[in-house]
Formats: sequence, structure tokens, C-alpha cells
Amino acid sequence: MEIYWQCRFENPPKKITVGQKLTMFCDGEEGINLTKPLYIEFLKEQHKHSLSILKTFKIEEHFLALEVTPYRTGSFHHPFKITDGKQSLLIKDFSFSVQSVLKSQKESAQGPFGPFPALLPSWYKPACLLICIFLIISFSVFCYRFLKRRKLIQKILQRKSYLTPSKSFVIGLRKSQTEPIQAIKNLEQLFKTFLEDRFLIPARNHQTERIMKNLKKYHIQIYKKAGQNIHQVLNELSSANRKSADNKIFFELKKLCQNTVFLLDQKRR
Repeated sequence: MEIYWQCRFENPPKKITVGQKLTMFCDGEEGINLTKPLYIEFLKEQHKHSLSILKTFKIEEHFLALEVTPYRTGSFHHPFKITDGKQSLLIKDFSFSVQSVLKSQKESAQGPFGPFPALLPSWYKPACLLICIFLIISFSVFCYRFLKRRKLIQKILQRKSYLTPSKSFVIGLRKSQTEPIQAIKNLEQLFKTFLEDRFLIPARNHQTERIMKNLKKYHIQIYKKAGQNIHQVLNELSSANRKSADNKIFFELKKLCQNTVFLLDQKRR
């Protein structure tokens, strides 16, 4: 019986080139216990090396995080398997295009537009300079945000891989609790850590509105379906931390968090 999963690239560039390193996430409803090393096996021999695994970041029963690279140009829409030699996953409906790193002869042969540059107005050069500065600043901001998110994702993926986010949350709840106020603070950190691990967004050191903004940006479907539940839990935890709480409030919040975690664990990306 084939196990079907889905895969996607994390923040793919507009143009994918041969040999470019890409982070690929794969998940599915039916679990499987794969072991390193993993490799890609294509159903047809002519598609061999179209995509190869360079590194395995994380292996879980329902989730994989891999570093991959394409070695062939053209449109990629070939079914393939991710396997450890004993067990395998079948990946379908995964497509992208790969370009050569070399410029075409037609592009490199293009010259100036004739005598027109000599006729350009005096404001042309300053305007071009301002545009270049704007583009450099914009690119720098984009790179900063990209690297910051990549660093966050790598930090999250370095955590223990044998537990799913929901299991880590449940185990954290089983630990001995201190007095109610500290217990609620611990519960808030557990829930925010779950959000980080489950959705790969910054949460542990951020306020509710910032967390919801990132959830909407990277997981719009989850935001639409369960955003109200997440927002309620975060607000309740934040409000309880500012008040004098007792054990009754803690157990009510604990139940609310558990129900929300189980709800989110059932919703796949």
C-alpha cells in the first residue's frame, strides 16, 4: 500500500537554477518511520537526478524537512519516492521550473540602443542613482528578513526530532507545577513553543498581535479556520498573567490550551 504525502519549498525564489540549494517540507496524514540516509527515487529512469537530497534536517512520523537541489533544467512535474531503502513515500502533484545558471547567447549579445543615451535628459542619471539606491535598500531588507526567518527555522529544526509539537506540549504539561501564577507563565511558554514548532513562526518572545500577523502571513488557511481560537487562548493567557490567579483558573486555561492544540494538530498545512 502506497503512502502519499505532499511536498513544498520554503520561500522558493522566483527563478530556480540548477544546483541551487532549497529547503523542502513534506507531510501527510498517514505516518511513517523513515531513517537516515534518505534519497529520491524517480518512477522513470529518464528523470533520474532531476532532484536530489543534500541534507536531512528533520524526520518525524508525519513531517520531513530536507535540503534538496535540482540537477536538470526544464519543467519538473514527475512523481517520485522519498525512501530510506526499506520504506518509501510517494510524492505527486509537485511541480516547478528550473533554469540554467548561464545567460542565453541572445541576452549576452544585446548591445546599447544606438544613439539614444546621448539624447537623455539631465535628470536621467540622478533618477537612475536614486532607483538603484532604493533597490539596494529593498534588497537588503528582503535579505535580512529572509536570513532571519531561515535562522529561526533552523533553530526550531534543531530541537528534538522524535517528538511532534503536540506531544512535546503534552509532555511539558505533565511536569510538576509550581504555584498558580508561575504555572500559567509556564503554560503560556508551552503554548507559544507549540505554535513555533507547528507553524515555524516566531512566537515565544512575541505578543499576541505579532504572532497572529505572522500566522496570517505564512499560514492563511489556518488563520481563517482557527485564528480566532488561537487569538482567544493567547489573550486569556496574557490576561491571566497580569492578574492574581488560582488553581481553578490554571486548570481552565490548561484545558483551553489542550483543546486548541489538539484542534490545530488535526489541521494539516
